[in-house]
Amino acid sequence: MFSRLAVRRAPRVATVSVRYSSSAKEGSVAQSRGFKERESAVENEYAHKQEHAKLMKLKAEIELKKIELVRADGL
Repeated sequence: MFSRLAVRRAPRVATVSVRYSSSAKEGSVAQSRGFKERESAVENEYAHKQEHAKLMKLKAEIELKKIELVRADGL
């Protein structure tokens, strides 16, 4: 009985999907010049802030060492 049902089953139809794109390349936004410039500016700003924070920390450490030296000379 199962063999007859398997034979009588309608064949499956394969579906094909079509993708439409407005550009020739995927990811063309990331290749645009404006995007690269903005991304570079953001990265540069981040690096500048990190360097500035490190510099301020080092300056504070230098001032503490100067105070320690002055106290050590006074003893």
